[in-house]
Amino acid sequence: MKLILSYVEQISCIPQTYHTLIAQTVAAILFLAILYVSARVFTWFCNKYLAYLFAKLKADKWVKAMTAHRFFTALGVVTAAMLAIHLHPVFIMENVGWISTLMGKVTGLFVVLSFAWLINSFLNMLNHLYGRNPNIPVKGLVQAVKIVVFLITGLFVLSLLLGRKPMYIITGLSALAAVFSLIFKDPILGFAASIQLTTNKLIKIGDWITVDSAGADGNIIDISLTSVRVQNFDMTIVSVPTYDMISKPFKNWSGMYAAKARRIQRSIVIDVDSVKFLDRPMFERLKKIKLLKNYLEMKEAEIKAFNAERDVKENVLNGRHLTNIGTFRHYAELYLQSRPFVVSGDPNFTLMVRQLKPEAQGIPLEVYCFLNTTVWTDYEALQSDIFDHLFSVLHEFGLYAYQQPSGRNIAYGIREIAKAEEKIK
Repeated sequence: MKLILSYVEQISCIPQTYHTLIAQTVAAILFLAILYVSARVFTWFCNKYLAYLFAKLKADKWVKAMTAHRFFTALGVVTAAMLAIHLHPVFIMENVGWISTLMGKVTGLFVVLSFAWLINSFLNMLNHLYGRNPNIPVKGLVQAVKIVVFLITGLFVLSLLLGRKPMYIITGLSALAAVFSLIFKDPILGFAASIQLTTNKLIKIGDWITVDSAGADGNIIDISLTSVRVQNFDMTIVSVPTYDMISKPFKNWSGMYAAKARRIQRSIVIDVDSVKFLDRPMFERLKKIKLLKNYLEMKEAEIKAFNAERDVKENVLNGRHLTNIGTFRHYAELYLQSRPFVVSGDPNFTLMVRQLKPEAQGIPLEVYCFLNTTVWTDYEALQSDIFDHLFSVLHEFGLYAYQQPSGRNIAYGIREIAKAEEKIK
C-alpha cells in the first residue's frame, strides 16, 4: 500500500486529496487479483501433485472420492484464503474507511466460505466412501454435521455482514428458537435417533427389518438423517422416519443371519374326536417304524411294570396307556432330529413338538425347531417337506387334521343321507 501510494503521489495531475483513495483502490484491486491468481495456482497444484501423491500411496479409492467431490480444489482455495489473511494488512490500510470495511468483509467471507466448502467436500467424500457401508452407516451423521456446519457458516456470514460479534447474533436468534424447533423438528429428532442407531448398532444397510406400523418388511437400502428407506420384498419402497426406529417397535432379522439358522414355529390342528388310546393292532403296526421301535419298546416295558405293580386288570382308566397323539408327537420330534437340515443337539436352538391350548378347531400341535439355512427359498422348501410328511403320516396314528367343511364335504354328506333314506324305504 505504501509503495503504491508513493507512485500515485508522483503523478502531478492527481489532486493530493485523492492520493490515498486512488492508492487504496488500486491496492484493493491488486489484492483481489492476487487472491484470484493464488487460488488458481494452489488449486492446480493440489489437483495435480497432491492427487499424484495419494495415487502413489495406492489410495485410489480416496483419490476418486476426493476428485469427484473437488476436495483438492477446495483445499487450494483454503490455502489462498490463508494467504489472504496474511496479505490483507499489507494491501488494505485504515486510511479510507469504507474501502477498508468492504475489503475486510470480502476477506472474511472468502475465508469463512472457503473453509465451509472444504468441510462440506470432506463430508461428501466420507459419505461417498462409507455412506452405503453396511457396518458404518454414516449418512445420517454426515447430514447432521452438515446442518451444524451450515448453521455456523450462516452465523459467521451474518456476523460479518452486520458487523456484529457472533454472540450478538446468537442472542438475537434466541427469540426464534421456538420457531426453529418447529421447522427443524424432524431433523433434530432424526439427528438424535441417528446417533442412537449408529452407536447401538441397531440397524445397518442391508438388514432385513419388519416395521408393522409403517408397512415395511424388507431390506434397508438407505439410512439418512430423517428417514430409513426399506425395499419390501414386493419391490415397493417404504420410507420410515428415523425417529420411529427408536420410538416404535421393529424387528431386525440380522440375528438370524448371524446365527445361520431360521426358526420354524407352525402348528397342525388335530381333530379332538380322533384322539384315543393305542390299541394292540395299532401298537404293533407302529412298532415296525424304525424311529419309534426303541421308544415304544421302552414305553411298553415301563407301562407294563407300572400297571403290574398296581394290579391294573379291568378298567383302562386305572392304569397307564399310550395315546395316538402322544406317540405322534414323539414321532414328530424323532423325525425332526433325523433330518440333516434341522439343527438338533444344540442348547441354543430348541427342538420340540408341543401341545398348545385346545381351541374351537381342535388341539394345536406346534412344531418348534431351527433349520440350518437362512436362504428364503430353501427354508420354505424344507419347511414344506417337513409338514408334507407329518400331514401324510397322521392317518397311520389314527389322527385327523381339522379343516372347516367345504362344499364338497357338505355335498358328500347330503348324498350319504339320501342313500341311507333310500335303504330305509
